[in-house]
This record gives sequence, structure tokens and C-alpha cells, in this order.
Amino acid sequence: MEAEKARIGERELMARLATGGENGITVVTPNRRLATAVRAAYDRKQSEGAATAWPSADVLPLDAWLERLWEQLLYSEDVAELPLLMSVAQEQALWDEAVRASPSHERLLAPGATAARARDTWRLAHAWRLLERARALASGEDARAFLEWAGRFERLCAQRHLLDGARLADELVRRLPPASIQEKVLVLHGFDIVAPQVRDFAAWIARCGVAVEASGADACASDARRIAFHRGADEQWAAARWARARLEANPGARIGVVVPDLSRSRDAVERIFLRVMRPGAALPGAEAVSHAFDISLGRPLAQTPPVADALAILSLLHDEVEFEVASRVVRSPFVAGAEQEASARARLDARLRERCGARVDLAILVRALGAPLFSPAPLLAERLGRLAHGWRQRARASMGASAWAGAWADALRVLGFPGERSADSTEYQALQKWNDTLAAFGSIERVGGRMKEGEALARLAHLARDTVFQAESAQAPVSLVGILESAGLSFDHLWILGMTDDAWPLPARPDPFIPVRLQREAGVPQADPAASLELDRRITRCWLGAAREVVVSHARMRGDEELSVSPLFAHLARQAPEALDVPPYPTLVEAIHARRDRERIADGEAPPIVSPLHPGGTSLFQNQSACPFRAFARNRLASQAPGMAQPGLDAAARGTLLHHVLAKFWDATRTRDALEALAPAALEERLMAAAEDAMARLRRRRPEALEGRFAAIERDRLVDLAREWLRTVDLPRDPFEVIATEAPLVVTFGGVSVKAKVDRIDRLAHAAHAVLDYKTGAAAVRSWFGPRPEEPQLPMYALTAGVPVDAIAFARVRPGHLELCGLARKAGLLPGVGPVEKNKSGGAKQYASWDALNAAWRGELDALGREFASGVARVAPKRGAATCRQCEQQLFCRIAEKRPQVEAGLFGGEDSDE
Repeated sequence: MEAEKARIGERELMARLATGGENGITVVTPNRRLATAVRAAYDRKQSEGAATAWPSADVLPLDAWLERLWEQLLYSEDVAELPLLMSVAQEQALWDEAVRASPSHERLLAPGATAARARDTWRLAHAWRLLERARALASGEDARAFLEWAGRFERLCAQRHLLDGARLADELVRRLPPASIQEKVLVLHGFDIVAPQVRDFAAWIARCGVAVEASGADACASDARRIAFHRGADEQWAAARWARARLEANPGARIGVVVPDLSRSRDAVERIFLRVMRPGAALPGAEAVSHAFDISLGRPLAQTPPVADALAILSLLHDEVEFEVASRVVRSPFVAGAEQEASARARLDARLRERCGARVDLAILVRALGAPLFSPAPLLAERLGRLAHGWRQRARASMGASAWAGAWADALRVLGFPGERSADSTEYQALQKWNDTLAAFGSIERVGGRMKEGEALARLAHLARDTVFQAESAQAPVSLVGILESAGLSFDHLWILGMTDDAWPLPARPDPFIPVRLQREAGVPQADPAASLELDRRITRCWLGAAREVVVSHARMRGDEELSVSPLFAHLARQAPEALDVPPYPTLVEAIHARRDRERIADGEAPPIVSPLHPGGTSLFQNQSACPFRAFARNRLASQAPGMAQPGLDAAARGTLLHHVLAKFWDATRTRDALEALAPAALEERLMAAAEDAMARLRRRRPEALEGRFAAIERDRLVDLAREWLRTVDLPRDPFEVIATEAPLVVTFGGVSVKAKVDRIDRLAHAAHAVLDYKTGAAAVRSWFGPRPEEPQLPMYALTAGVPVDAIAFARVRPGHLELCGLARKAGLLPGVGPVEKNKSGGAKQYASWDALNAAWRGELDALGREFASGVARVAPKRGAATCRQCEQQLFCRIAEKRPQVEAGLFGGEDSDE
């Protein structure tokens, strides 16, 4: 190409752009990032001179420039003959239609993703002139499938008079009059690889009288060094501190950090740079100022909070959704009344988690909001009710894309979207982008037909995921860029992260829909290992010449795997991290810990309780035994983790059902002799009735939990398990009478009273009594012994049941594991339950008799009650890490921040960023 004969540097380009108004210079770049960088460099150069105002440089990416040329045709006389240039959304819709209409559609796992991949292949095939050769070869099932989709796509374009971006350059050559071209000089900047289509178009532009030149970044003599770190996180922290040091030394410096696989590691890298660059950003009330760094890779629009909530609302409107989606709608700050009802909606969400299934729909949510058991949120209830009613009235037939876009916009307005509070800058821009995306979706109607709601919503969600959102802000001095985004950029200081041998050079990545041989012959860079390696060598040389200071880093270890440096950087002498000579720049947490004037307050006492009767049941004593702070948090402050909605029933709900079945059965049967006298049919009928009653009680709390076939299966499970328990354990026992089931009881110890419910009390021979507690999970007798008994429930019942209790036992009702396990005053009261003095458990040997054990229980329980009543709330887990492992209060008590215990391995000890 002519442009390759006279390649100019960036400094000369800036000088010529300064007189661009006279020379008519247009600069075209391969991507938007580089165009922005060139404009910024030009503005920076102009601001360094005496000028206070200057004309904007005509710099834009290739696709945008071609579209601008096409727009010039719209003012020509034969505009009626021009096809419609499709937007990205319209192109994707047409590819979806082409792929879904093919016979191979049913075999595709993800038709939408396949259509997107086919669109990329179509662009590649035109850029490298591969389509006709692929049609002639037509080898391989994947290649034939693509050619079939491509043929259908071409026919649809011809029938509907449409043009796609892949063929825009070729169509411009055919239609654009040379006299209408306004550019005098065209500079292709940063095109290290020029595809045949671009080369042909540049040659045609040159024949039209436009001077075509090429330019690139000026290479500079760099001081390059290689630093090896133990792990990847160490690299990222060091790079952040290095960037801050260079910025403080020269606030006007341009600093770049290349991050391989930036899309995957973006969140971790952003978090580290934020903690180093602005340590106080996470503090409450911190001023919202722009960061000293920016990230080249935007996020999918669908992941921004307002758009994610909008999509959640529309998904709930369409069909049943995962509970977390409905929960997002309930808690959304972008729904009317969100601030006014914030606390009520949080309580509502917590209650919904306890009572809803894993999937809910709008009707279920509206019913729940009107139920008296749920926390009232009248504004939300009214809005959702209006939405449900209005959507039911809407015809659910197929509609065009613009009609769906309008309907969704109306539905969001009914909910008051995006809420009453003022949006910050990022939210405002995301909302503007969302409106543009809805408009882009509506434009699909020009190229496609009518759609049902599910298909329309799927396309909108796909479009929001594919739309990249990057909030506009002032140019930051530190740029975090991916490998491809770094092409053509120049800096004062450059750090290249993650240069291990498995990360760089990149492996070849040929397109799956075009024969690899054709791609290699055409010279597609990433199709052939040798060509791919040569491209990565060129990028490497550009990096090493892109700044005066270049730091290349890599990790030595990834978990247990040992890593090596990339062979493309092995020639650089390795240095230790200390060679960087960068200040440590402590994070906020490190700075706080380093302060010597901190005030230490040991606050393990809460105010005494006022009322002796306290909610929470016997778990209060269990929590006080495990850790006084846990009891304080759970039973006085009502601090508990929100539940997790799940399909069907969890273990606790299934256990409660079994409790109700056995209680209902013994309420009707009463004695062991009556059980024996029941005919098999009568026993089955009574158990079935008990199971139906238990399930009816559960449905009143969770209407959707037991439905259809699942309800029948659960009923049969309950009947089978209860029958087996009665036959295996209760029937072989000596005569007994069940005198109480689920009996309410108030127990008092140490001045604290709680309400309890005893599963079952049996009257045995000789006026003896036994208390049974059904267990469908694990239970151990040893938890009753020693100081601070861990499972104090049955000992509490033994001391307060209102009758003399001579035995207590866990009734283990588990399939294949049915037994009584406990302690008694003497042998023979319950099968398998022996006296205290003969129990072999480690803690039982210290008690000489049943009465001695009861006295010990009384002392321990009274002590726990007095502790709770007096406000003892110290963080003191009874069994260290074992007690903390399943406790949800760790964020509250912050026990893991007690560094000596962490270092000793008592509380996990995993590596932390801080």
C-alpha cells in the first residue's frame, strides 16, 4: 500500500494536525480507545503552547469514519435507492433470524451466542476476502453450517434492502462519488495489521485524489527491566504503588499498566488500585471524586445497577424468575418509594426468603405483599399491583420490537423507575445508555417481524449484555489497558503485568467457522501459530518502545504450580521487587493498624435485660453457651443472616413436617396398646391424615412449597418414615402413654424466662416419665455434659416439664437410622437408654447419679441465664474455630481481625488483601 512507504511518527502527526484546518487531515484509528488517546495527545500538545482555543482534531475510529462517508450519500439525489445501513442491534437480530431458520437450529445449545459468533465470522470473512474461497472449499460441518446461515443472511438483506457494516467499505467504493469526498489527507494511525479490505479501500481513496499516509507511535529508548513476584496479587499491589509513586513525582506523567485478560481480573485490579490511589475512598461520607486511574474495558450495560434492576423488573413481569431476581426488585433503589420504605422492604425481603420458593412470579409476589404475615410496604404493593393488573390487560400476542419497547417503558414508569432520588453521574449515564438501548431494540422492527414476549425480552437482555458501558469522566493520568487496547499507545511509564509463559505469547485462535487452511493462506494473524507468534513479537517490541521506563512483571507461583517468564521477555535481566524503590503506601486498614495512638476499648458488657421473659426460645441458652456475643447479637439485637429461598423444602422444614405428623398421630392414638390394636388400614389412614394436616399447616405459611407431584412424594415420605418409626421403635417398647405433644412451656433459669415447646412426654410404668425430642439430623448425648452444655434443650425440659422426669432422649428419626439415644435414672425405662452412672461418654463419668446430673444442669443453666440477664456479651467461642465456623455473626464480632488468633490458625487464616 502507498501508505506503507512513508510512515510518519506521532510527533510529526501532532504537528500536522495543528494545521489540520488548512490541510484537511483526517486521522483514522483501528479502535475507539486509540482515537481518544490521539485526540487527548493533540489537545495536550495545543494546551502546552500559547493557544487558549483551537479547532478539534478530526480523529475517529475506522467504523465511525466509514459510517460518516455513508451519511454523505444520504444527501445525494438517488437516496431512495440506498439500502438501510443497519445498526449493531439490527444486524444481530437479522443473524438471529438467519440462524434460527436453519435446519441445524434445533441442535444448537445457544442459538443467540451462535448467531453472534457467526456475525463475527462474517466480518472476518469480508475483511480478509475469505468468503468466496470458503464457499468453493465448503469442508467441515461447522463451515457448511456457517455458509448456510450466511447465504440466508444475504438473501434477507437483499429482500429487505439492508446493508451490514462488514460490507460497508465495499459498498462505498461502488456508490460514493469521488467528488463528494471531503478529506484531503487521510492518515491511518496505529494499523499494525492492515486487512485486505482496508488496504483496498485505502487504495481506492488514494485514486480518488486523497493523500493516504500511515503513522504510528514514536519508539523511544526505554529502560526496561523484569521483576519476578511470588504470586499474581503481589504484582498488582506493586504496580499500583509504582503508579502512585510515578504520579506523585510527576503529576503530568502518562502512566500505563497493561493487564492481560482484563475482562476477568478487572474487579480485583480495580479494587487494588483504588485502595492504593485513594485509600480513604471506602470511608463513609468520602467525597465522590474521579479516580487517578481509568480502565479501558467497560462493563456490560446489563451489569450496571439501574439496568440490572430494569431487566429484573421486566423478567418478573414476563414469567416466574429465580427468587434472587424478585428480591432485587423488592430492594431496588430505582423503584418508587424506595427510600421511604427502605426498612420495611428490607424486612419484607427477609420474610419472603423464609416463605417463598426458589422461583416466584409477579402474582405470587403481589399476593405475598398483601398477606398479613409480611411486613407492610404499601407503596411497593400498590405499584406492583397496578403493574400486574395492567399487564394482564395487555394482549400477549406477538408485537413488533418498537411496541415491546414502548410497553416496557410504560411498565417501568408504573413502578416509578428510576426512583425519586437523584442519580449520581455514573447512574445517570447508565440510564441514558439504557434509553438508547431500548431505542436500538425498537429499531429492530425495521429489519425483523413480530415477536412474542419471551423472544423479545431475551433479545433485549442480550443487547444489554453486549452493549459496553464506560462512564465518561475527565482523562485520568493512569490507564489500565488490555493487550489489544494497548496497541499504538505511548506513555512516560509503562508496566506490563502477568507475563508468564502460559499467558504470553497468546495461543493461535482460528475462527471456528472458516477452514484454518484458508485463514493461514490469507495471513489472518491469530489463525496460525507462527503468524500469531510474529504478531505478539511485534506487540512486544511496541511495548518495549512505548515509554522511557518499562517494567515487565510475572509471578513465580500460581497456587502449587510453578511458573516461568514469557520467552519474549526472558532476555531482560531479572531484578528483585526491592529494586523498584517504591514507598509502601499502606492501605487504609494498614494505616489504621500502624497508628500508635489508637484507643482500645474492651466492651464485653451490655446493659442488663429489663424483662425476664425473653423471645427466642431455648436457643437463647444454646447461643449463650456457644458464645456470649452470639446470644447478645441474635437474641437481643435480632441479628441474623437472611434466609436463602430454595426449591422444595429444606431440612428444617422437612423435620418440622415430621414433628407435626408424629404429634398428630399420638394426639389421636395416645397409648402404645392403642397403637398395637390398630389394623394396618386404620394405621395407614391415620398416618395419611396426619401427613395431610402437617402439609396443610405448612401451606398456610408457604403456599407454593408443596404442589403437585412433589406434594404427593413428600406425603408418602412422611407416612413411610413415621410408619417405620412406630413399627421399629415405639411398638416394641413396654406399655406407655403419650401425655403431651408439642406442649407449650415457659422455662426459667438465672432470672431469664423463655417460651418452649416439648415434642413429646411419655408416662411410663411406675409413674415414671420420659421427655423425647425428635431429631432428623445429628444429635449427641455428650453435648449435655460439662460446663456450658452445648445442647441444653432436653436438660431444660427435664428440670421444668411439670412432672418428675426420669429419662430424656433424642428420638432419631432418619431413614435407616431409627433409635432412642439418651440418659435415664435407671435401666429399662427406654430401649437403648441406660442410666447416667453406666454411660461411657467422656463427660458423663463425673456424675454419680441422675439427681447429681440434674443438679449440675440446674447450676450451669442458671449461670447461663444470669450471664445473659446481666449483659455478658464478650466474644468467647467455646470451641474456637469450630464454634465460629457456622456462625453468621463473624462480620459483626470481627473475630477474624484478632491477628494473633488468625496467625495461629484458629479462625481460618486465608490470605487477605489487607
